[in-house]
Amino acid sequence: MLHSRVPKTFSPQTTGFQRNKKTGILMIWLQWALGAVLWADEFAITHFDASGRLTFTEVSGAASYRVEWSATLAPGSWTSEPPGIDSIPAEGSGERTVTVAPGAGTSFFRVVAVMQPPPPEGFALITEGLFQMGDFLGEGEEVEKPVHPVSVSAFIVQTKETTEREWDEVRTWATAHGYQFNDRAPGKGQGHPAHSINWYDVIKWCNARSEKEGLTPCYYTDAARTIPFRTGELDLTNDHVLWTANGYRLPTEAEWEKAARGGAPGLRYPWGNTISHPQANYLSDSNYAHDTSATRGYHPSFATGGYPYTSPAGSFSPDGYGLYDMAGSVLEWCWDWYGDTYYSNAPASDPLGPASGSVRVLRGGSWNADAFLCRVAHRNRSHPTGRYTTIGFRAVRRR
Repeated sequence: MLHSRVPKTFSPQTTGFQRNKKTGILMIWLQWALGAVLWADEFAITHFDASGRLTFTEVSGAASYRVEWSATLAPGSWTSEPPGIDSIPAEGSGERTVTVAPGAGTSFFRVVAVMQPPPPEGFALITEGLFQMGDFLGEGEEVEKPVHPVSVSAFIVQTKETTEREWDEVRTWATAHGYQFNDRAPGKGQGHPAHSINWYDVIKWCNARSEKEGLTPCYYTDAARTIPFRTGELDLTNDHVLWTANGYRLPTEAEWEKAARGGAPGLRYPWGNTISHPQANYLSDSNYAHDTSATRGYHPSFATGGYPYTSPAGSFSPDGYGLYDMAGSVLEWCWDWYGDTYYSNAPASDPLGPASGSVRVLRGGSWNADAFLCRVAHRNRSHPTGRYTTIGFRAVRRR
């Protein structure tokens, strides 16, 4: 459990909390799945009044909360049955206010936060919630408009782009277990991002990694989702995906943009509104005022040894979610079919892209892309058979 350092105590005059007996004590703590005990000053009940309105501060990483009460404070006496509240979905940050209805006599209340377990090593949690998607600054292409609110369910995402080492390890296992690939996905080094991989092979690789780790694959050859996609090149639809599976998959375009924004809305890049070589591996030039790099052209640290001029995964500072190389390095495949006007009628919750199309979405810019193409809002695309030294990927999983 994670406890607040000092339980809040209120007098009957300020809260109406005591019912004809001694002052009520408000207690608040976090219930951690692993049972660790830590103090948390930021998690506290901040207000409780005579009408039963109870306000508490949310804590990062919580999945939900419940309000429990006890008439005696005795061990085992706490319950979330009325007048408690059994489940309050987490919203991420700030204060939450709920209403309880204490009966006659003394009632003691506490708030318990049920925490999300930490993501696996090499992954970051993107919490459920709303964000604004599209070109905030009005400088992009029409396909980046309109800016629109999108709610995305929680998911976890690789903190770094898939490397040649990771690709080779899974591919070796996969080819011994019935999988077939068109590409070997070379990299400039084992720690560099894998590149020159077509969309179909990436989808199969995600399934192979899932099966290798004992997880349920996401992609299937049939809409009934009975045969995992392991060979060939199939133009899968949304119905071919088991979205509730715990296996690996490509991010949707909405998931990608939420992750790339790092929790900071309205910016041109994951870290701010200007870009330079100390921040990303991209092709700098003087055409854009927000390209403030002191060096022009390809990144001087990585433009060596011939094409491609990729950089080792994780060479630059991460965004607010702890993700590396969301601008520059290599473009990243997404799940969605690409549609020029999709933003105008996209669903407000967990959009999956158009039902059909001819090209798939790419995001993020590359070592060969200029400042304009590396913007968070920029949308790119390629035929799913496309294999270029500027294209790689990173995988996600459901929370």
